[in-house]
Amino acid sequence: MSRSIRIFLVAAIAGAVGAVAVVASARSRSPARAGAAGAELLRIREADIAFYARRVVADRQGALDRTRLGALLLEQSRYTGDERALIRAESLARESLALRTAHNAGAWRLLVSALLGQHRFTAALEASEQLLAIDPDSPGARATRGEILLELGRYQAADSVFGSLAIRRNDPAVSPRYARWLEIRGHGGEARRLLEQSRDDATRGGASADQLAWFDLRLGDLAFRYGKRVEALDHVERGLAVFPGDWRFLALAARIELARHRAKRAITLGDSSLALHLDPATLATVGDAWLAEGDSAQADSYFKALEGASGTAPSGGFHRAWYLALLDHNQRVPMVLQALTREITARPDAYGWDLLAWARYRAGQIPAAREAIDSALAIGTGDPLILGHARAIREGQ
Repeated sequence: MSRSIRIFLVAAIAGAVGAVAVVASARSRSPARAGAAGAELLRIREADIAFYARRVVADRQGALDRTRLGALLLEQSRYTGDERALIRAESLARESLALRTAHNAGAWRLLVSALLGQHRFTAALEASEQLLAIDPDSPGARATRGEILLELGRYQAADSVFGSLAIRRNDPAVSPRYARWLEIRGHGGEARRLLEQSRDDATRGGASADQLAWFDLRLGDLAFRYGKRVEALDHVERGLAVFPGDWRFLALAARIELARHRAKRAITLGDSSLALHLDPATLATVGDAWLAEGDSAQADSYFKALEGASGTAPSGGFHRAWYLALLDHNQRVPMVLQALTREITARPDAYGWDLLAWARYRAGQIPAAREAIDSALAIGTGDPLILGHARAIREGQ
């Protein structure tokens, strides 16, 4: 990324709160009060991290303290996007298990979650099997294993897991993963209704602000991808009212505003998100917004940053988002095609096949692209992204 872009993005941090006002609207509760509640939760988490970090240093045999610190770092990584926190959480889980194997299911849960967060799905699956051996009746552990199987493209095995969990679909540890299974299997409406019910249940149950924000993020993304922009924006407003510095909500807001042909707002929101966390999809969004404003020079600076972004952001899920953004802008197509051809053997899920199909299409390999997109569609997904790629590929010459 160029020095000028870095300086600009750092300066944009100061505008992050102002960007929230772009999408904020009147609510029954005060946004300022909600934002203060989110800030207090983050402050408490930071204090807890510091507290348990001291305990871990002081007690070399503290298995439970290591698990607790790792869980806090895992929560922090979801807000900040910092992969280092995920790696540290994994390390702490392994340290805890080395100190204590009996009655330490929490460390196994932490290890599974940390590996999932890094998109190390094969290792996560192995750890989940260890967890199930200890706690075979846990619905959450079973649902997590089903989630990992989905990510690996092992759909028949995932179907078996989630089929057995149908009666527990409203369990808080099950519902988000069950909804993901429904969505991938082509039941997006059912997935949305289950998530909405789960959010309502969580609200009544006194769930924390960040837990409720997760539901809004998931529902907002789902609504946006299925063309419900006003509904998506409503969820974004809820999330930003509580966590105005959450890069994920700012990035989603930028995508929504660009889709609504509000390029200037998309730029403001996207820059505020990028100042907090480097995300390839957001670089592409802001670049496209500058193109919509008729400023190709500004757009080009973001696209150049996108092209060189692989060494400056997390490696797990980042690369798929990076590959898609590059392909959408016809950048580094041979490199992306080679990488996806290699990766599909280890992770033949619907989105992997879709990306490979799109890369082949961009490379002019139309018959091979059609074969790959057929593999993606065979899963039964109704994701508009995949369906859109399928239409373009089938119409290609």
